[in-house]
Amino acid sequence: MDLAKSARRVSPATAEMSQDAAAIHEHDDYKVEAAENTDDMSNYVTKIDNVGPAVTIDDARQFAPVQQLDKPHFDKARGISIEKLENGGSSISFQAEVGVCRGMQINAVRKVTLALSKLAPCIWDQRDFVSYGEIKRYVAIKDHVLFVYAQKADPNYIYTVPLSSLKAARENPKKPHKRTVTVSPGYGEGIDRQDDSLVNVLLLDARDKLAYQIVFDTRNDAEAVTRFILAVENSNIVEKKQEKIWKE
Repeated sequence: MDLAKSARRVSPATAEMSQDAAAIHEHDDYKVEAAENTDDMSNYVTKIDNVGPAVTIDDARQFAPVQQLDKPHFDKARGISIEKLENGGSSISFQAEVGVCRGMQINAVRKVTLALSKLAPCIWDQRDFVSYGEIKRYVAIKDHVLFVYAQKADPNYIYTVPLSSLKAARENPKKPHKRTVTVSPGYGEGIDRQDDSLVNVLLLDARDKLAYQIVFDTRNDAEAVTRFILAVENSNIVEKKQEKIWKE
């Protein structure tokens, strides 16, 4: 049996510099001088004398509107606090800490999600959710007007709600209004349930359109809901009597 002959020994590969590369290597413009020893940098550093502490040349306050800065940002004399409501003229018929919101705000995007919620309720929510702390306010009813404060101690209200054209109704949690929002969802059945201690009172206009959603935490005051509804009803009765007297 014939076997192939073994390969001959091959010398290591070598590379020679091309003529063009050699020409560049030998050209003076491409030669690099050896780096200078910079171990001793004392010759290159300029000595700086000691710097004294910074001093104030001008007082910036003399250019500032000092009189305006010293004035209070709000004149309490022009505000209407809860204390002023209590002391002036007629008495307050109701006051308490509640949640206040306008309910679900319908826009183009919300209309689309509401339509999708009917097709896929497990993905798209039919109701909006807010926390009680997010909408918590302090309210007072006086002279058929609802005064809304951020806190009881505030020197002025945030806004007012005329109650003359509104009626108050307690919401049925099993049949919630289509424009109310779910506040601090609790442990009830379904995503539409909120904690049983939170009760919604609806301020509705003549067409039963939701104007405001008032949320009561009945753990703090179980009778607040009834008092609020009666206060709204009484304020409307008083106003109608006054209008009748004026017409006569």
